[in-house]
Amino acid sequence: MDIALPPAHPLVVHAAVVLLPLVALGAIVIALSSRARRRYGSLLAIGAVVAAGATIGARLSGEVLAGTTTGTGTLGAHMFWGLIAPWPAAILAIAVIGLMLASRREGGPFLLITRIVTVIAAAASLVVVVITGHLGATAVWVG
Repeated sequence: MDIALPPAHPLVVHAAVVLLPLVALGAIVIALSSRARRRYGSLLAIGAVVAAGATIGARLSGEVLAGTTTGTGTLGAHMFWGLIAPWPAAILAIAVIGLMLASRREGGPFLLITRIVTVIAAAASLVVVVITGHLGATAVWVG
């Protein structure tokens, strides 16, 4: 007797769609506020790694699911953006960790650079996850 399991992608993708925007918004806050960075930075660094992992998991499970269909139209666009999505998420995780390491020393060019990179990576992550998620939802619910 075989038990049919649901595809992992619809389950895994929700972790990425929820965690990545939260981490991206939090990253912008800690990049701009040293007080928030001291208080929430370590938690956010862990969250950034988990969100990047969820994004990679969504991509991998999406590739498995893609083997069962053809990627044209909206679904094809979703698949394209899904291939890109892990990159800004991984860069964001690295940037947040770098920011936390740089903030151990007050001031300096490395701190400024990591703050700028963190904000850029956070913005890129937000844009990519919103586009990818919207295209995926449209492909599922509209067709």
